[in-house]
Amino acid sequence: MIKKLSAVAAIGIFAVVSVQAMAVEKTTIGNARTVVKTVTGTLEADLRQIQLLDDIYHNEVIETGDESATEFVFLDETKLALGPNSRLVLDRFVYDPEPDKASFVMTATAGVFRFVSGKLPKKSYEIHTPTATIGIRGTVFSFIVIPGDAEGNPARVNIVVEEGVADITSCQGERVSLVQAGASTTVSMNPDGTCAAPTPPGAHPAEFAKLLGASFFESR
Repeated sequence: MIKKLSAVAAIGIFAVVSVQAMAVEKTTIGNARTVVKTVTGTLEADLRQIQLLDDIYHNEVIETGDESATEFVFLDETKLALGPNSRLVLDRFVYDPEPDKASFVMTATAGVFRFVSGKLPKKSYEIHTPTATIGIRGTVFSFIVIPGDAEGNPARVNIVVEEGVADITSCQGERVSLVQAGASTTVSMNPDGTCAAPTPPGAHPAEFAKLLGASFFESR
C-alpha cells in the first residue's frame, strides 16, 4: 500500500511540475489595446476570447471575425492592428538589448493589417505572407493578404507604405523596395504554385485601397 501511495504521489508531483513547465512557456509579448467584437487567440489548442488589455503570447494564433478588429502593442512598442476576418501567427518575439538576439517574426495568412515598428533593430522584423516576406526599416505600413480559394483565384498580397522603407521579397526571391509614402506593390501566386515578381512600386490600386478603408483601425 505504501508503495502504491508513493507512486501516486510521484505521479501527482510530476503532473504539477509539468503544468508549471507549460506555464513557464506561456511567454507574454504584448497586450490588446483595442478590441472590436470577436477577437480570439489559440495557443496549443487552447482557444480564448481576447478582451481589452489581455496579454498576447509567443506562438499564439490570432483571428478576428466579421466586422471585428484589434490592435496590439508589443513590449518594444511595436503596434499591430488587424481588420475583419484576419489571421496571423505570432511566431517569435524576443526583446533583448543585444541587437543580434532581438527578433520579431509573424506569419499573416489572411486579412488586413497595419504595422508600426517599435524599438527593435530594423533587421529584427520579419513578416511572412503566402507570397512574400516583408522586411522593414523604421516603418509604418499596411498590407492585405487575400488567400487563394477553391475557385482557383490565386493568393495575393498588397503592401503600401505610409512612412519609412519596406523591403519585399517574393517567394521566388525577387525583391522590390517601397521608399516613398504611398508607394505600393502586389505579389500574386501563379497557377503553378510559384510567385509572380512584385509589381513595380506605384500608386495604391483602388481595389486594395477600398479594402483598407473598410477596416476598423481605431489606431489611425
